[in-house]
Amino acid sequence: MKKLYSLPGLILSAVFLITTFYFVWKSYEYSTEFREDKSEIAEILNFNDRILSARDWLFTEKAWEEKKVAFETAMTKADDDMAKAQMQGIYVIYISIAYLIIIMAIYFKRRKMYGLTMGLSFVCMSLIGVGVMNPILEMSAYKEDLTIQMYVEADDIPYYDEAVSIVGEAAEWVGVVNTTIELVKVIPKTEDIVDAGHELIEGYEELLVNGKQYLVDHRHTHIGVDKVFPGKTYFYYQNKGIMEVITMLWKTDNKPVAISIGLFSVIIPLLKLISTLIILISRTTGAKMFRKVLSFLAKWSMADVFVVALFLAFLSFSNMSPGVTMDAKILFGMYYFFVYVLLSIGLGFFLDLSIKERKRNLEIAEKQLSDTIDLTTDTE
Repeated sequence: MKKLYSLPGLILSAVFLITTFYFVWKSYEYSTEFREDKSEIAEILNFNDRILSARDWLFTEKAWEEKKVAFETAMTKADDDMAKAQMQGIYVIYISIAYLIIIMAIYFKRRKMYGLTMGLSFVCMSLIGVGVMNPILEMSAYKEDLTIQMYVEADDIPYYDEAVSIVGEAAEWVGVVNTTIELVKVIPKTEDIVDAGHELIEGYEELLVNGKQYLVDHRHTHIGVDKVFPGKTYFYYQNKGIMEVITMLWKTDNKPVAISIGLFSVIIPLLKLISTLIILISRTTGAKMFRKVLSFLAKWSMADVFVVALFLAFLSFSNMSPGVTMDAKILFGMYYFFVYVLLSIGLGFFLDLSIKERKRNLEIAEKQLSDTIDLTTDTE
């Protein structure tokens, strides 16, 4: 019976693990679609396709209407995929709560700390699965209603002084022409023509004189327009989870960094949980080696440091002000990983209580056996 004592919990835990990892995989599929949707949004409103596009410069309103429709479609799909991914994670939480209640009911009578430690170990495996397989951080840099000011000071325009001089000379030349026309009056029957010529020439002369004066008066005036690109214009976007970061680093020949992150944030935490389970189901004497292994792994676990580093990256990125909006959002995978870190810290404490509980039960069992033997001896 002692050998079979852990069997009900292990069978239940195996069923729990298979069930939850189905939902973990589904959440990964939906979050992958979410990541692709958001990347598509960033591509639609990418600064290369807006600022460097002649069509967006010449037909801004029409181009924006087309991009707006594509943007809203992709955003709706992204929100829907994220909601589905989060729902799978919520299913994992519901199943974990039900699993803990059942396993505590199984072991509550004699070994409640044993049941709690076993239950939390498998729950941690599910949580780390959700945390690792889903995106944890989203960072973007964009500008709302990007405005490009195309201004130049009039005096900086090449040949500006030459233009002022030419306009002045033209005004003087028109004045000479106007004076010359007066000579035509000596010709009979030309008075009406001369008056009409005077009126026309005086108009041009006034225009040229006023034009020259305008150029002189506005020599230090800024000339230009504001070119507005409506909506968001993205300069940077990243949406990554732990597994995506490891894969990206591996593919870009940063293998040592990829191995380090995978080792400290995935492999060592799983080894800690497996060692905890082995200590639970092993005899007290046989568990000493695994306790040493667990103690060694705990020194090298970087899960808590990793989480703190991500929070610092989030805070530093979101508070930058380089002239564009810097946005950083923590996604749901981060919260699951963070809860795993908290539970894993408490798991060591519960494991010690479980070992003490097992020793106490063994002492009670030995005492009961000794009392039974003594009673049998006295009866004989």
